[in-house]
Amino acid sequence: MWNMTIGDIPSANARRTPTAVAYVDGLQTHSWADVEQRSTRLGNALRAELGLGSSDVAAVLSDNCVAHPEVIFACSKIGAIYTGLNTRHHPREMAAHVIDAGASVLVVGPGFEDAASQVVAETGVRVVAIDHGDVGGRYDDLVRSGASKEIERHDDADKVYNLSYTSGTTGEPKGAMISSRNMLAFVRSLGWVARSSPEDRHLINLPMFHAGGHFATIHPAFYGLATVVLRRPDPAETVDMIRRHAVTTFLSVPIAMKMLVDHLTEHPANLDTLRVVLYGSNPVPEQVLREFDRLVGCGLAQIGGMGTEGGIGLALSPEQHASAFSDANLVHRLRSCGTVQPGVELRLVDENDDDVGAGKPGEMLFRGDAFVSGYWKRREASEFAWRGGWFHSGDIGVLDHDGFVTYVDRKSGRIKTGAETVYAREIEAAILTLDGVVDCCVVGVPDPKWNEAVWAVVETSLSSLSEDRIRDHVRCQLSGYKVPKRVFLVDALPRTALGKVSIGEVKAFCVGRNSLDVHG
Repeated sequence: MWNMTIGDIPSANARRTPTAVAYVDGLQTHSWADVEQRSTRLGNALRAELGLGSSDVAAVLSDNCVAHPEVIFACSKIGAIYTGLNTRHHPREMAAHVIDAGASVLVVGPGFEDAASQVVAETGVRVVAIDHGDVGGRYDDLVRSGASKEIERHDDADKVYNLSYTSGTTGEPKGAMISSRNMLAFVRSLGWVARSSPEDRHLINLPMFHAGGHFATIHPAFYGLATVVLRRPDPAETVDMIRRHAVTTFLSVPIAMKMLVDHLTEHPANLDTLRVVLYGSNPVPEQVLREFDRLVGCGLAQIGGMGTEGGIGLALSPEQHASAFSDANLVHRLRSCGTVQPGVELRLVDENDDDVGAGKPGEMLFRGDAFVSGYWKRREASEFAWRGGWFHSGDIGVLDHDGFVTYVDRKSGRIKTGAETVYAREIEAAILTLDGVVDCCVVGVPDPKWNEAVWAVVETSLSSLSEDRIRDHVRCQLSGYKVPKRVFLVDALPRTALGKVSIGEVKAFCVGRNSLDVHG
């Protein structure tokens, strides 16, 4: 039986529409025939010249460019594995990623030569440079040197083709083992939510190394759509590319949506070619959604569920957004993650994995073809996450009687203070309503009296904002036990590549300050 793999995507598109645009990357336009030829040559060269074999790993360290999908397709064709390095990481963190993945080849983009040199010094990985060959061989030379003969298919849709590392917002990053079957189930679901059509032109401005950017790379490729590649999510460039290339759809995240809203508020623009914008990663405040709807005027679709480990488990469709915007009785749905998607099963359970009823918070458990089998070289973590045959997301949600699921918090965001349980996100939502607050993060810190004390770290744009002002603001909205015991004001919170607050770093900061208070 024939099983499609990710490496088959350019082959299928080249047979069906060889001259159709696959990628617009800067001043270069690549057809699907080009992408198929280059990825085939690259696959042959990686195997023949660099010794990359089945299940070996090739890493890419680069801003967004067409080399990312070329390496992805080439690796899948020969049964090897792609992994993208976080461009915001310190070289030592990059080296740790290379070592953990066991990567033997590193493709390096312009601007990352110094970081690559440090990674090489620590790992000995072989480097191929996309732009200049100062730190290794030339990428285009490697592509040209590869044989043009078709690579014999391995026909294993369950074979891992991508190691996508979790962002590590709450702990150590882990490599999610994504197979072709996982990804193809995801892109079909994403295509259904986005109502993808052959006329669509997709924009990618999320980092391709990240799970969200990877999804945004493979989804349009699967449908044979043209993709406009933007190096980084700059709002002015995003607007320019949408207008210049008549973009109809793209995938975004909350912080990028807010940046775009702020830009369009100051610099209005007609973006009438946009049909739908998908967003995910974190909840988006209702006010930002309404401003986006007012300024852009296209359909919106939220995708959620498990991200790196499983793509879409839940979605709020464009039609559901439209209903919520226009009907006061449905506006609460804008705060939900939507409903369970076709091909996915969901349970909400208590601490004993017993199902909870509608209206009660419980951990979200998923299963379906889009969900990964486990984490790279982490057997115990994999078995723990997949216990009982269900993927334990670590996210707390509430299911209503209409089938809509509202995200409450990470399980790790549940704080046990005294005899009460509070959720960090509820306190964060209260703090965020205060003028001058840009963002915030609430964590539980060990406390001899309360077991855990509620602490908040607040990113602010006002020098006049004080700890007492924030505490009083929360006290006016929530119960006294939910008021943070300590508040720290900072210029900027630590963030991941997708702009999510790095909760682990915030927690470490607070625990460190607590230790100083106790022992100082």
